[in-house]
Amino acid sequence: MMIAAHLLTCASGLALAAQAAPATTQVPPQAKPAPQRSNDVVVTGTRSDVIGSTDRTSFSVANDLAVQNGTLADALRAVPGVDVDLQGNVSLRGDPGVTILIDGRPSAMLRGESRGDALQSMPAGQIDRVEIITNPSAAMSPEGSGGVINLVTKRVRPNTRSATLKAAAGPLGRAQLTANGALSGKTLTLTGDAAYRRFRGSADSTLDRVRVNPANGTTTTTTQVSDVTARAQMQSARIGADYSISAKSKLSGELSYREGRQDISSFTDSNSQLASNSFDRDAFQAMRMRSLGGRTSWRRTLPGRGHELTADVNVEAIRQRRSIDAQTVFATAAPSRELISTDLDRSAVDAQVDYKRPLGKDGSLNLGYEGDFNGAQFDFRGVRGASLDALAPVPSLTNQFDWDQAVHAFYATYQVDPGKFEAQLGLRAEQAEIDLDQRTDRITFERDYFRLYPTAHFGYELSATEQLRGSYSRRIQRPNGQDLNPYTIYLDPLNLRRGNPNLMPEVTDSFEAGWQKRKGGTFYSVTGFYRTSRGGVTDVVQDLGNGVFLNTRANLATAERVGVELVASGRLSKTLTYNASGSYLWNRIDPRQAGISTSRSGATGSVRGSLTWQPSAKDFFQLSGNFTGEQLIPQGYRAPGGLLNAGYRRKLNDKISLTLTGQNILDTQRTITVLDTPLIRDRIRQKGPGAIVLAGINWTIGGTNARKRPEPAFDFDQGAGAN
Repeated sequence: MMIAAHLLTCASGLALAAQAAPATTQVPPQAKPAPQRSNDVVVTGTRSDVIGSTDRTSFSVANDLAVQNGTLADALRAVPGVDVDLQGNVSLRGDPGVTILIDGRPSAMLRGESRGDALQSMPAGQIDRVEIITNPSAAMSPEGSGGVINLVTKRVRPNTRSATLKAAAGPLGRAQLTANGALSGKTLTLTGDAAYRRFRGSADSTLDRVRVNPANGTTTTTTQVSDVTARAQMQSARIGADYSISAKSKLSGELSYREGRQDISSFTDSNSQLASNSFDRDAFQAMRMRSLGGRTSWRRTLPGRGHELTADVNVEAIRQRRSIDAQTVFATAAPSRELISTDLDRSAVDAQVDYKRPLGKDGSLNLGYEGDFNGAQFDFRGVRGASLDALAPVPSLTNQFDWDQAVHAFYATYQVDPGKFEAQLGLRAEQAEIDLDQRTDRITFERDYFRLYPTAHFGYELSATEQLRGSYSRRIQRPNGQDLNPYTIYLDPLNLRRGNPNLMPEVTDSFEAGWQKRKGGTFYSVTGFYRTSRGGVTDVVQDLGNGVFLNTRANLATAERVGVELVASGRLSKTLTYNASGSYLWNRIDPRQAGISTSRSGATGSVRGSLTWQPSAKDFFQLSGNFTGEQLIPQGYRAPGGLLNAGYRRKLNDKISLTLTGQNILDTQRTITVLDTPLIRDRIRQKGPGAIVLAGINWTIGGTNARKRPEPAFDFDQGAGAN
């Protein structure tokens, strides 16, 4: 069952949690792109814009067809430094501690256990830009040791009346349909969108495990092979409104609804030298999820440049129900039937008040409060027996657990920009309060801690198109609710898991220095970075005997990361453009796990790029691909891998265009993970659904717009999943 569980989200789009990232016509203050001062570095090309501002680099994906017709995972894979693997796990410059925001606001869908499912199912059609914020200012939460990724949705221009329909289909019944529209007047703007997506596919996985007996050093070999087939579908809807109360005051709000279902069938064949660990397992899993969200915000412009007051509240509730019906046939024991249910109810409320005002001729002050309130209720139920008529409750499958976390934050930043030199200093003070209630064992835990998080950003303009930048920030990575659950939970016949309620956040100090230059339509950047982390969460494995292992977690690891990242974009000829990026990273990890007395280190590199050829105004071709080298992880490494994508668009007229896209056309996307610990040596190979071919049509219905949007181009830079 362990391999089947890992494969639940192996294929991009197989895991279905929700759809339709909420679009908005207003970007909150911290998500709004910085004003274009003379020291901002901007490149405008055929495919996208790259904007470098005080604390972030912003990449446009509005004209990227792979993103606009794809999922949020595709949007993340389209920008440098971001990896998304086959399970939907995100890393930024090799660090898996990443916070993902939508318009500067957290989303319950993109937190915790359901994030991988959501990323691989929520459509990206309303995403305009992806902001990479590796060293955020104090005005943003420090959570996310690797940094913050902010997905900025499209804004409606004044006096717009438009609607767009997009449809795409491919083999195996894969299909998606999206519609969005906008009606904008002088004081009121209405927007809405709806989506439907259906995906079918298969995946497979192989686990080769060698267990070491700590008493005498003997080994036991086990091989598990799993095959998975899945069907998923979703539907979503969103409606939003902006109302200008006056020339200086605006009120915004929106409501969103998402619903999805996923059915997965899996078969696992386990063969072991230890006969009791040999079994065949058939399982059927059904998952249903619903979410309802609402957001309201108010902005007031005050006298003076950059003088404003904003307040907003974001509320979201998620209901997820997952059931498993499994039949296990053991080599040395009677067959076993299992019925397992996992219920999750999660709620999130985020409220913020932000005040900005100018100070003197060249300075500005930003003060604010942010309250982040999250809660989750877990209810696990399981019965087991020789047949359906003989099922009885199983303690390791039955558990109720509540988790609540409240974070109160006050922050201040001061920025000065007298000319060629600019600087921003900030400090954030946070009080975190956590309550845990293990209802099954009637055990409660309460924990609170106070922390300060300083930040600093500097910039110097060498010329009108060339600039140096430097920054520092202190970051944390908080454990999620399941990491804290102290109850022992059954994963499969060979693996148990127990959380640790004493876990504390991992603390990271991050330093960066970079150079950016634009010249005409060409953009170059080189960024060097150094990160040191302490109190990292380490997996601790305990041998319970008879081939059964208990996995727990502890704050034991320390780590260092040193690297450099390069980005280039430009034109090779009148009809040929390119986008390329590369990185080199050295990583040292000291897991401090029992039996491991030395740290481990290694280096890795990655490259990605695309070539776009537009021989005429109606035809558009693109090839893109990437390759990632061997990557160090706390208990082993991931093998290198890559993929290649292709796309073609034919423009019929100004309103209709046809597309043909091929993702992973060489069928090379897979993940190979090697774990090497004193007790266990694993080699896990996971493969996704293979090449995906989609044919689509985009149709803009009537409407007026203040400015015509450029035609979309292709960028299938999705290879992060091939690690």
